Amino acid sequence: MDLRDAAQELYAVAPRDFTTERTALVRKAKDDGDKDLAKGIGSLPKPAAGAWAINMLAVHKPEVIDGVVRFGVSLRNAQEEGDAEAFRELGQQRQGQLTAAVHAAKDLAGELGAPLSAAAAADAEQTFRAAMADAGAAAAVATGRLVRGLSGSGFETVDLTGAVAAAGPEDQAAPGQETTAKPAARRSPASSGTKTPKSRAQGAPAPEKAQQEQATSLADRRAAKQQAALKEARSEFEDANKEARIAEEAASQAWDLVNALSARRTNLKSDIEDVRKRLASLEAELIGLTRDAETAESGKKLAVRAATQKRRAADQAKRRVDRLS
Repeated sequence: MDLRDAAQELYAVAPRDFTTERTALVRKAKDDGDKDLAKGIGSLPKPAAGAWAINMLAVHKPEVIDGVVRFGVSLRNAQEEGDAEAFRELGQQRQGQLTAAVHAAKDLAGELGAPLSAAAAADAEQTFRAAMADAGAAAAVATGRLVRGLSGSGFETVDLTGAVAAAGPEDQAAPGQETTAKPAARRSPASSGTKTPKSRAQGAPAPEKAQQEQATSLADRRAAKQQAALKEARSEFEDANKEARIAEEAASQAWDLVNALSARRTNLKSDIEDVRKRLASLEAELIGLTRDAETAESGKKLAVRAATQKRRAADQAKRRVDRLS
């Protein structure tokens, strides 16, 4: 793994996972003994929201990026060749192309759990506009490693300084391509010659062909990468689905256990309530019996005293009888 591969992987994750993923990649590079790579990965900046959305299109929907690149090729060729009619027609279509690309970016960002703000969507539109106007900007948006938004009007080269993470020669426009789209008004038909579509096909369309081949190559690589990612995602889904079924079975068993314990607890509460009522009844009965016992005890003492007195009287009477006999 080199810095470009690491950046390609890092800039394909959601914003909320960027820092965690970067830390993991740095740790992996250190474990592999590549301190320079670890340092390079650690210095990779988190992409702006609009740039991240464009990176996601490059990874998940490369056909959208390819459409922007191809439209830009046609637009710049019309300008370069002074084809006022073609440039006018393409100019009328440009806003529709931009709107469609921005909507695709917003929809995808929402699906990935990171909806774009109005400012981020505007930044993405400005970046797409720059990509249509400048071949270098077009190559930048196709990398999937865009760090910040781009800005270009077509009158000057788009500033790509720090715009692409781990940028290399392969991320630049192919040799011979124009890097700045020039306004049609700056080249008159007299100086450049107005060419019909037929004459362009018969001429030497090196810039257009080179850019179209580059766009096709980028699309093929993105498609292959998307297929590999799809295969990996399906494998992850199967594993996750299997684990989910196991977890669901465990959850079902836990739910049954909870229900059984809940029923047992309810029964015990009912039994305790019955025992409490019985205890209250017995306590009340005990109080009554205690009171009756105390009363009986008092009666017993009185009866014993009376019996004692009577017995003395009887003994005295007997002694008198004995004396008189």
